[in-house]
Amino acid sequence: MAKGPLTVSTVPDGIAGHWGLGRLPEPEALTGGYHAVLLRLGDVVLRSEERAPESVAWEHELLAWLAPEVPEVVLPLTAEDGTTFLVRDGRVHTLLPYVEGDPGVVDDAAAVLARVHARGAAWPVARPRPGRPAYADLDWEENDWWSWRAVPKPPELVRAFEHVRGWIASEPELVVTPIHGDPARQNVIASRGRTVGLVDWEWARLDWAGIELAIAAHTFAEEDPRSFVAAYRDAGGPGEPDVLEEGLRITLLANALYALTRGGEDCDWVRYLLAALRDLA
Repeated sequence: MAKGPLTVSTVPDGIAGHWGLGRLPEPEALTGGYHAVLLRLGDVVLRSEERAPESVAWEHELLAWLAPEVPEVVLPLTAEDGTTFLVRDGRVHTLLPYVEGDPGVVDDAAAVLARVHARGAAWPVARPRPGRPAYADLDWEENDWWSWRAVPKPPELVRAFEHVRGWIASEPELVVTPIHGDPARQNVIASRGRTVGLVDWEWARLDWAGIELAIAAHTFAEEDPRSFVAAYRDAGGPGEPDVLEEGLRITLLANALYALTRGGEDCDWVRYLLAALRDLA
């Protein structure tokens, strides 16, 4: 394949050889992944991204631990030398099996999340992910997602920011376990209403299981989040069921700060987020 900057139509040199593949088919660009390029190459998907190799290694180690009890986890393919990724030209490249299905509504999201958290809680080498601090350890003024100094500060944003920082400073006693980090519909591959693939672990880290439970409940069961929480608990999930409001507030706030840092104050999405924060005040 041609050398040069990675685009949605080129595959870096060395990919086929590293994984012991034959001639690769023409790449097909896939959607998904905020900071990654995804190319389908027949039965496999190439994920290419600018990330620290040690962060990717942590992620792949976690996935290998989760997979025996969470088969919905899509494991990276192991190369002939035993590695699961390749670094080329400052980018990390991973091969994954292609999973047939579509992002969409599933009936088992709560049970799958419960198994992720329960299995993750038993990870014998659990440790913070390089470059991905938990909410409790995050610098809320300046981080990779937002700059509090740079954003406009409408009253509802300021109230939410002060509330969240105060709540975190109270050191809530919540279960900490590896979490997916982005429990969104686009990261669930569905077939006939069931999860067949759980993908995009870029934001996985050690953090509060109860907060991710709250985020997922409002995402997958917006009209009745408590039913999601009940199903999660019935499936053995360790996350606490009584932080729904705090989890929602943190999610809305983080999304608003991210968008506002990038100049999105006039977009409908930010207006929705700010209105939702007003409703929680």
